[in-house]
Formats: sequence, structure tokens, C-alpha cells
Amino acid sequence: MKTLIVEDNKIVTLGIRKTLESEFPSISIDTAENGEEALDHLNKLNQTELPFFILLDINMPIMNGIEFLVAIKKIEKYSRIPIIIHTTSSSAEDYFKCKTLGVCGYFVKHIDFKEYKKNLILITEYWMRSYTNRT
Repeated sequence: MKTLIVEDNKIVTLGIRKTLESEFPSISIDTAENGEEALDHLNKLNQTELPFFILLDINMPIMNGIEFLVAIKKIEKYSRIPIIIHTTSSSAEDYFKCKTLGVCGYFVKHIDFKEYKKNLILITEYWMRSYTNRT
């Protein structure tokens, strides 16, 4: 199963990748450093290659997470991909904007690494189980 991480911080991306690959050996991870790069990546995939969920940061250059949400919601073939926000922003305004745009979850990146890792595992486990039950 494949997921897409949209995150501009390469160290954060590496940490997410390491955590998920060690906990879920069958996972395949694609990455993008901003929303524009993520859309370009998705446009190169056929329907069967789409990720089973997208882990999306909000604060990124070029095209931020909220701009990405607005853009992706206009594209029918991506409408079923669950998008989970994974951000440093604890802003109520950002939360409600993202919920209005149809995200499936909103997680603030935790400072404590054990909690941070636990959240990543929780998110991935939920969507992997959800994905395998779809047929």
C-alpha cells in the first residue's frame, strides 16, 4: 500500500519515513515538498497507483497545505483519497479551514517523540485497516 507525505522539512520527512517503514514493512511512501509538487506527482499516477492516504503539512512554500486542499478537491479522481493534516499549527482557524475543506483528521506534531511516533502509527494503522476492508 502506498501513502504520500507532503512535507517541506526533509528531516521531518525522513523521520516519518523511518517510523512508518519500521512499523509497516509493506508500506510504500512517496514524498513531495509542497502542494504543487504533490499535485504534479499525483497527476503522473493512474487510478490504481494512487495513495491510500495523504499526510499533509500546512506550512510549506510555493503551495501550502490549505491551497493544496482547495486544488485537490476540484479534481474528481482524487476526491476519495483521505487527507490527514500533520502540522505544527494548533491554530483554530487552520483547523476549521481544513475541516471545511474535508480533511479526515488534523494532528498537531507533538514535541515529545514518543507521542509524535504514536500519532503517526495510529494514523497509518487506521487508514491501512480501512483500506484493506474496502472491496
